[in-house]
Amino acid sequence: MRSPRMAQKKKDMWFALLLIVPTALVLVRVFIVPIYQSAVWSLYHYDLLDGSTTRFVGLQNYVDALKSAAFWLATKRTFYFAVLTVVVELLLGFFIALLINQKFRGRTFFRAIIIIPWAMLTLVNGLLWDWIYQPGFGALTVVLHALHILPKTDNPVWLATSSHIMNFVAVADIWKMTPFMSLILLAGLQAIPEELYEAAAMDGAGFWTKLWHVTIPQLMPSIMVAVVLRIMGAFRVYDILTVFTGDPNTSLSYLTFNNAFRYFYFGKASALAWLSTLFILVLITLYIRMLKRNMEAN
Repeated sequence: MRSPRMAQKKKDMWFALLLIVPTALVLVRVFIVPIYQSAVWSLYHYDLLDGSTTRFVGLQNYVDALKSAAFWLATKRTFYFAVLTVVVELLLGFFIALLINQKFRGRTFFRAIIIIPWAMLTLVNGLLWDWIYQPGFGALTVVLHALHILPKTDNPVWLATSSHIMNFVAVADIWKMTPFMSLILLAGLQAIPEELYEAAAMDGAGFWTKLWHVTIPQLMPSIMVAVVLRIMGAFRVYDILTVFTGDPNTSLSYLTFNNAFRYFYFGKASALAWLSTLFILVLITLYIRMLKRNMEAN
């Protein structure tokens, strides 16, 4: 025979499950269904414009993508962009987090203004940097002329080639996303017990010894979270590229968007999206394994 307490507990459990049903349904409709739909479409010839019937083609869309020169060019540029931006953002973010974690007058003010670039819309950020890079009147050219680094007669077109564009886009992305990296690392720094630094100081440890043997090992979980989030973000870069270039081969996301919403090749676009997801998973898995191995070695 069940006790009244057990019956009440079961009733509370069913009531709690009932409360989360609407949210669960929304999550299924917003996340699970599109993922399932794109997985199915990637196995079909699905072209809205050629008038042919949608038919099952197996892995042909994946094979076509892997044989495509445009796919490998976009993949190479995406990897380059991801590695460059994540490494620089991590180093700069760590330095800024260390700085604003110190006690000094105006620390709250600096912590507040540092998030301004991150709070800006990506499109606004792209337009701002597109103006900076403009030849003639752009801020970059004007400053270089004023500092006599660039002769007055030189007026370079900074965004002339795709390879240069990726570097300039990386600078804009670093400017915007470094605050995000700083905030995550700052939260990790503030969670480190002060007793660890006091014990290290009693052993005669200096700044660099504390940094290497206390701060960085304690900060590893925060670094892992920050880098994983930024790898996913860098691999999905699209919006800022639309401001700087019309070349669809500049990133995998841009190539996928063009196939889906400009040419309406939904089957090919779905295959490209899954290949991009696979690259992200492989990269993150390798990074986490490498980090765990280093943590165990230390």
